Amino acid sequence: MSKPLVQQVAERARGLVADPRSWTQYAIARTGNNRHCEPTDAKAARFCAYGAILRAAYEIAGTGDQAQRLADQTAMLIMGRDSPYTAFEELIAINDGHRGSARAGVLALFEKALAKA
Repeated sequence: MSKPLVQQVAERARGLVADPRSWTQYAIARTGNNRHCEPTDAKAARFCAYGAILRAAYEIAGTGDQAQRLADQTAMLIMGRDSPYTAFEELIAINDGHRGSARAGVLALFEKALAKA
């Protein structure tokens, strides 16, 4: 039996931020030479938690509206919220928190959500 799409997105997004070299703060995504870009840009090499979810959703769903809905559902699952806006706001705040603990906090949220799935 295949995994639900939301779980697939969460797993892919977690993989993007798990490696410190492909994680970033204060930007949704960055190119290899540290320029801001969209997470769906082919040159995107580093992602914040929100950008990683968007990138993974677009890789799985392919289309804009479908991918955005899938990203919203994934963020709500990870953050345990009923609103995608609240979920993304809180996720971004954690991602952009203290550098020493922010990525660990993000990864813990992904792990907790994936353990429930």
